[in-house]
Amino acid sequence: MYQVLLADDEQSILDSMTHHFPWDKYGAKVAYTASTGKQAYDILVTTPPDIAVLDIRMPGYSGLELSRIITLNRLKTQVIIMSGYAEFSYAQKAIQYGVLGYCLKPVEYDELASLLLKAVHNLQHSPGAFTPDDFLDAIEDNDTEKISRYLEANHIIPDSCWLASSVSETALQLPGALAFRVASSQYGYLSGAPYDEEMLNQALLSPKVQGIGLYPRPVSLPDFRSAFYKCTAMSYHFFLDPDCRLCSVYHDFSPLMSQIQNAISFDEKGKLCDLLTQLKENEGYKMFSIHSARQLFNTIISNPRLAADSQDYYAHSHRQLVHDYASFRDMIDSLIQIINAAPRKQEEEPAGQNNTYFLKVMKYVNTYYNENITLRDVARVVNLNPNYISQLFKKSAGTTFSHYLTTLRITNAKKLLTATDASINDISMQTGFNDYFYFLKTFKKYTGNTPSEYRNAYYDKQE
Repeated sequence: MYQVLLADDEQSILDSMTHHFPWDKYGAKVAYTASTGKQAYDILVTTPPDIAVLDIRMPGYSGLELSRIITLNRLKTQVIIMSGYAEFSYAQKAIQYGVLGYCLKPVEYDELASLLLKAVHNLQHSPGAFTPDDFLDAIEDNDTEKISRYLEANHIIPDSCWLASSVSETALQLPGALAFRVASSQYGYLSGAPYDEEMLNQALLSPKVQGIGLYPRPVSLPDFRSAFYKCTAMSYHFFLDPDCRLCSVYHDFSPLMSQIQNAISFDEKGKLCDLLTQLKENEGYKMFSIHSARQLFNTIISNPRLAADSQDYYAHSHRQLVHDYASFRDMIDSLIQIINAAPRKQEEEPAGQNNTYFLKVMKYVNTYYNENITLRDVARVVNLNPNYISQLFKKSAGTTFSHYLTTLRITNAKKLLTATDASINDISMQTGFNDYFYFLKTFKKYTGNTPSEYRNAYYDKQE
């Protein structure tokens, strides 16, 4: 949250703006108030806030004088001036000191909101600014220098960092730990000390918490990326083993896996189904990670000789797999059904009927694209077979369901990147991707740029 200083010699204005303006909507909070210019000056030189909203006339120092001090001291503080009609021309002089703009009293909240958005954008793109989105980018790029900088900025010693992750509706309250969102309903945690396991077990009593991953040792910088991905996978281990909701071991091996891979390679459907059944019955899947489970699912489902119209079922994230299936055993049952189902040609529907179905599907997809929908969800809603919808999409739209949905999400993400100052992580959630790293890769694949590069290029053109 960006820290805001409010300075005005009228207490009623301070109270009103503090309690009635929705600061949190813009990622900000009122951290300081001052009723004199001297009080505001003391705050600015000792604990400079991110944003200062200053009355132009105050005892001690005027808002204009404080703006000049901020400029001379090269503070990063973004300044917004409040003035009455009598000081209108006076307020205009503040622009030379880098003031974002001024609001006439009584302050219109829409006008303040517009300037606040500009302030937040400047802070996010200022040299040296390092947001949680930048941290996630650094992990994806395995940029240990940036990872180290982020840890140090948050008072965590590199090479002595403890990792945890949760699949939960909100971030867990872990004393001394820095929380950040990784994906829809998944959070990561950084701490300079080991976590209290009793506290983690208490957190699991909440119905809002599905699972927690706890990396068993402090992480060194060279191993940070690998450890981070393993830890986030651990928090999903409840999908494979409902009795293991606090997981501190990265499972990634099953004796049957090599046999399963051989059966897939040679398209041995009968043998593959037998091996999957054996895997389920002897609970060998408990030695899998969620990553391995998703890899198994995608390897089978993307093989056109094993599954018809498979490309529309591909699971792009752990969350999607958990969304579609109640458990790993449920996923295995579904795979066996898909493998055993002989490809059947859909009966031809009258052209008018096809068009009616297609319009119904398109209406649903265009309405709910920003939610965690899959082809299976659409099939349930419109009461049609998933394979039929897949074929209908190819015939009527000339593309696959998955490609259309992804293109729609990317198009709307581009709009949000240029029309709002929402974080890239938030935009990935708002457009239905639900996984930050998948969003990064997909956006770059479709546009040639990362979301940050796309946004920065847009703003550069505006200047």
